[in-house]
Amino acid sequence: MNHEPAKKKSKKKKGKKKKKKSMKEQEKSRAAATAETEKQKNVLIKDMLEEIRVEKFKTETEALIDEDEAKKRKVQLEKTWHVITKNEKAFMDDALLNKQEDEWIQYMTCDGLPNPGILSELNTFLFLWDLQDEEALMINITDKCQVVIYLLLKLDNIIDLSLMESPEYIEDCKKVRKIFREKLKYWIDVATYRLLRQIERDMVRENLRNARFVKEANEMICCIWALIRLPISIKQFSERDRKPIEIIFKELDLSVKMPLDLDCYAMSIRGLWIQYDHYSDQGSSFLMPDIPQEYRMNEDLLTFCQNEYDTKVKTREEQVEGRRLRLEEKKLMVERLSNPSQFTAAKTEKKGKQAKKASPQAGRAKKTEPEPEPEPLPYLPTPEEIILQKEEENRKELRKLLFTRCEKTEINLRKYRILGGVHHIDLIYQPPQPKDMRGDIFLTTIQLPKELRYVPFLRPYKAPPPAPDAERTPEVIEAEMKALEAAMEALVLVTFKLPESVLWFEPPLVAHWIADKKIWSTQDVHDIKYNEEKQIITFRTGRLGIHGLAAFKFINLPFQSWELKPEAGKTGGVTLSISAAIVQVEFVVRENSVALNSLIGGTTTALQYLLGNYMNLNLLIRKPENSEKVHSKNT
Repeated sequence: MNHEPAKKKSKKKKGKKKKKKSMKEQEKSRAAATAETEKQKNVLIKDMLEEIRVEKFKTETEALIDEDEAKKRKVQLEKTWHVITKNEKAFMDDALLNKQEDEWIQYMTCDGLPNPGILSELNTFLFLWDLQDEEALMINITDKCQVVIYLLLKLDNIIDLSLMESPEYIEDCKKVRKIFREKLKYWIDVATYRLLRQIERDMVRENLRNARFVKEANEMICCIWALIRLPISIKQFSERDRKPIEIIFKELDLSVKMPLDLDCYAMSIRGLWIQYDHYSDQGSSFLMPDIPQEYRMNEDLLTFCQNEYDTKVKTREEQVEGRRLRLEEKKLMVERLSNPSQFTAAKTEKKGKQAKKASPQAGRAKKTEPEPEPEPLPYLPTPEEIILQKEEENRKELRKLLFTRCEKTEINLRKYRILGGVHHIDLIYQPPQPKDMRGDIFLTTIQLPKELRYVPFLRPYKAPPPAPDAERTPEVIEAEMKALEAAMEALVLVTFKLPESVLWFEPPLVAHWIADKKIWSTQDVHDIKYNEEKQIITFRTGRLGIHGLAAFKFINLPFQSWELKPEAGKTGGVTLSISAAIVQVEFVVRENSVALNSLIGGTTTALQYLLGNYMNLNLLIRKPENSEKVHSKNT
């Protein structure tokens, strides 16, 4: 009986010990948490004090440092500006000297041609040319084409490269250039019309039904095929026995296969290659869009840096009050963290004063919500950040302004360029032919106006709709293939060899010129096939007329490397070597002339004729674009 109370006492002692132990552990954990919190608070206070110190230092010294750097930058950029200005003046003096030399050479040429720089002489030439329309014959067209192309190239140089002419004068030159182009096209069409007026007399008759004519020159190649009008046979050929008209122009490396339903009776096919592209610069996407003056970088580097510094100083002055408020805010936060009890007592005292002033009813009301902390001030960007942000916004806006909006099938002429000349594939009605009435009497029916009449040919291609998946049996698939083939057979099949005077790094785009919209378009070009080994391209088109090959301008960008070094020897020139994405080229510059010294990476022998030939830089740039057509029979 005496042992039971002793056991109970021992159990109570053990329970008290456990409670004391747990309480000590809780106190230790609370102390550790308090110490950790205090440590973090001290670190935060230290960081904020460092921020306050750095901000004070920056406020006091940053303006002085920027001012000192601006002075040094101004001294350095003034030297650079003087060097650049000296070079620009030398360049302008050289350009003026070259212009005077060209004018003197033009004056001493005495070739009977007008001076392309004098618009009154060009207008006189046009007036006299109008009086010579009766001479628009195939026998004269090549000479006239050569003269006009020469004048147009001179006009192009004035329009594109002139540095001292007024904008009004340049616009007048463009108008005169347009008249020259239209007049040259008119003469080619008139010469074609007059040739077709006398097919049996002026064209070479191959057989009973076919006649041809070929006129070749450096600037153009004109091939015409005509189907001789014969009495229509009473015997009708079946659909199976009828063969489509297929014409091969060897001089152009071109073949044209007409649809089966087009028999070309009383019609002719003209294949015309012209060296020049007089259409692209009329396109809406050819020129860079106009941009506002504020986005144009017309300032020199010295003025730009000075304006940027002035903006930075002005922004810093406007931010003085904002910086002070944010500094006070940080100091207040440090005080709150350092002495939280003072702020708690101040709040309690403030609440007590407000409670005494309140009515008894308000005193019996429920407890008021705690006073919210004031919202922190937003981040104030530095002047440098504001300038960078403004530049980024301007860059984005400039990209929007420079973006060229094109139709889905339109060729963007800021991205692509028409190379290798322009091909005209025309289907033309034959004019009435003269009838021999014997005794040197010929009877001809005259159709007015006396001009070429083009056969309207426009066949939009629409693929037959596919059958539902549930019905795609082998018979249905075969029927779909036949329908697709029949739809393709309704288009004109064109095959020609790519000009060997151009480096083709990838298959070009085939496009046709739509005169109404002033655009190059791929809308009616289908089923393009490219033979890289033979450099032959085949396609079907639903539109006849003007066709061109568009190449991507920037296929060799970005450059892998470039090097500029003195030329070996005592010639005094410099060598510029460029390793592009596909080719490696080397140019040699001597005084005012440039020559292509080497070309590695081209798939053909194109541009080999330029190696070692020194010429003006602008002429070297335009040579590959307007190079003569290389015929397969001459290679």
